[in-house]
Amino acid sequence: MTIKNLKVLSRKGPIEIPDWINFAFELGAYINDHGIKYKKSINLILSLPSEQFFSLFIAMGLADKTFSKNKQMRSIRKTVINLEKGSRIIYQDEQSARKASVISVEPSPVFENEMILKIKDGKIERGIPERYWIDRVILLDEEFDEIKRTRKVSKKQQVGLDNSRLLSTLYTSVQLNKVEFYPGDSFYLVGNVSQINEFMGNEIFIYEGVKGTIKDFLYFDNSNSYTNGKFFSSQMKRNDVEINDEVPVIFSDLFSFIKQDKQFTRNPKIILSSRTDNENRLHEVKEELRRELLQSDHKIVSEEVVEYLKSTGVQIPHGIEFLAWR
Repeated sequence: MTIKNLKVLSRKGPIEIPDWINFAFELGAYINDHGIKYKKSINLILSLPSEQFFSLFIAMGLADKTFSKNKQMRSIRKTVINLEKGSRIIYQDEQSARKASVISVEPSPVFENEMILKIKDGKIERGIPERYWIDRVILLDEEFDEIKRTRKVSKKQQVGLDNSRLLSTLYTSVQLNKVEFYPGDSFYLVGNVSQINEFMGNEIFIYEGVKGTIKDFLYFDNSNSYTNGKFFSSQMKRNDVEINDEVPVIFSDLFSFIKQDKQFTRNPKIILSSRTDNENRLHEVKEELRRELLQSDHKIVSEEVVEYLKSTGVQIPHGIEFLAWR
């Protein structure tokens, strides 16, 4: 299943996903497939009747591609085998989930053609047979200090994705277990902190009687051991997080772009603007993008996006305009 199977809560009961939300979902899917997956990054600026929620729905489209993909077990096996001594993981059993250090990955002394992951769990050394990796191991990305701080497994922190009833209903347990093997950022989101938090907490969706929020799909704080993106305040003065140039950044409004674009100069960007935006702000962004397109070697690829949307049966809703370039 995918997020397209969701329904939206309304006063009249559950309704089909509106065209403008479906359009945002599909933009996220396109950015993933043609940017992250095939490394053909794209930049977009969209003019919308209202930009509220739209950036979050694009991020959901990106996240859904991660939740939906069918990673092969041999890919997971290869990932674990390539862990280095000292790498950090989360080990979970019937009692609890806690961080542990990798000692080695070596052939099983008992079963032929099976590997054993040896870890240091507190003061105890454990050997995890390959057949239990998918259930008992969650990989972590601890290259940067900021990520280390968000990976503490505390009593208040959820481990894995099974605690979301909506995700557990929409996706299979095998899919969710596999997702946890691949931590890493699918998106950066820049916007107003209080507004984004408010939007994420609203109960919007329902699937097979289970209700949920945007927060069920987007993980960029320290409430869960798994993360799939990072959130940056539009008021940020200094950025201490290492930026991956290949990760697309979604600017939830023009103010966010004007204030923070300098932090993400090499990233693919999605810029949202509203019809109600200040004219001076809109003019400033237009002139900045005009200079970028004229001074550098860029190609307008709006038609490429349109053709993709047509191929997936997605209509561009009335009142939405966009320009795409690479």
